Amino acid sequence: MKFVKNYNNNAALVVDDENVEWMIVGKGIGFGKKPGDLVDASKITQKFKSVNNDEIDTLKEYDEGIINVTTDIVQDVEAFLKVKFNDYQYLILADHINFAYKRAKEHIEFTDRAVSWEVKKLFPKEYQASVRALEIIREDLGVVFPKGELVFLTYHFVNLENEKETLQDTIQVSKMIADIINIIQISYHTTLDDESFNYSRLVSHLRYFLIRKLKSNKTSTEQLDPSLLKLMIMKYPDENATVQKISTFLRNTKGWALSQNDQVYLILHVWRVTHRNN
Repeated sequence: MKFVKNYNNNAALVVDDENVEWMIVGKGIGFGKKPGDLVDASKITQKFKSVNNDEIDTLKEYDEGIINVTTDIVQDVEAFLKVKFNDYQYLILADHINFAYKRAKEHIEFTDRAVSWEVKKLFPKEYQASVRALEIIREDLGVVFPKGELVFLTYHFVNLENEKETLQDTIQVSKMIADIINIIQISYHTTLDDESFNYSRLVSHLRYFLIRKLKSNKTSTEQLDPSLLKLMIMKYPDENATVQKISTFLRNTKGWALSQNDQVYLILHVWRVTHRNN
């Protein structure tokens, strides 16, 4: 790849061997470069095809400090969570950090302690990645972001697991998971152990189940033996009663109906999370 022009020290326009233009991002990628110079491929952390894309055009206008800190956070999160950012997710994160940076300088904070507590319990690994991200922001930009940003960053990092899931989907699903867990806790008059393996399995199951329902109300083509649900209801009457409460909640709030498969799996997860200490 050869340089065409620099946007700043950390972003530049280049052309490949087939004369396709790319916008590349990386620490010091554009420092001291002139048109025609070869690019150091080892410094490239993100690249985007140079097309008429409003999001990429916006990225060109960011202060290079925003690009630098976004790149640092992406590299840290990818290593910490064993995930990979696509181009869209990188751009969305950069846009969020840019906006949050402006709010922080103006001392504007959006904080909801209840939501922060829920998100920390639902997604502990992603929340910890957000704690690390705020420290990177403090070191790179010299600005302390309010703790309320931990929630928004956690949503971004949770969203990395599913490229088709929007940030709005993640926020909506997270709220619904918290509501379902509250239904279980109220039904059993207990507080679930949010550090247990079965709690983590429940949250993962609910997340994928709710995303599937959100994207399509179609039921799975692979149906379990109908007699299995009857057996589960007989064996786990209390868990079934709780699942029926969850069913009523989903029907009243979203108009969704639980299939027999959904009920069987939920009964099992409710039993596990309320009866096993692991």
